[in-house]
Amino acid sequence: MSAGTLEPTPFTATGVDTRPADGSDIDRIYTEHVRYVWRCLRALGVSDSALDDAVHDVFLVVQQKLAHFDGQAAVTTWLYAIALRIARRARATARKDAWRFAPVDSDDTPGGSLASHAATTAHPEQAMEQGERLSLARRALDRMDDDKREAFVLSQVEQRSAPEIAEITGLPLNTVYSRVRAAKAAFQAEVARLELILRGISK
Repeated sequence: MSAGTLEPTPFTATGVDTRPADGSDIDRIYTEHVRYVWRCLRALGVSDSALDDAVHDVFLVVQQKLAHFDGQAAVTTWLYAIALRIARRARATARKDAWRFAPVDSDDTPGGSLASHAATTAHPEQAMEQGERLSLARRALDRMDDDKREAFVLSQVEQRSAPEIAEITGLPLNTVYSRVRAAKAAFQAEVARLELILRGISK
């Protein structure tokens, strides 16, 4: 990741052979889906400093498992399931660190392109308000527990259906429905709480 920017580093990771494996081109899969994987990992709570390593780990798993991918699920569904496991591991590793506020000016984060668009087309006051809302949403996500965050990102950010979420996470469908409801309620409550705090500070 380049200093001052937030975008995937070109895939030159040591130890990854990007030549075709069993007739499938891992280099092509990487090229077509790396930005999707990177965005998913970031939305799932992987810190900016750990994103490159997490992306690398995802595609290491892809390389190892590609020969066994039967194509019954969409490639993006398969990649998301891998990214979900990598994100869980990355969050567990970072548990000792205090949660941090993430930048909101990247085109490849949920809402990132909206922030860039606002910054270039809206009045300065509107752009500032848009940035504040995106920052607030990210802070709310960072305060949610892992289960709710994953459910919220899958359902609200990635727009996955409940059956798709069940396939990705391995959860029973009824559990998915209840977890998504709880996640939406938790997100809304956290946003409201943060708004009250910010209003109090601004007075």
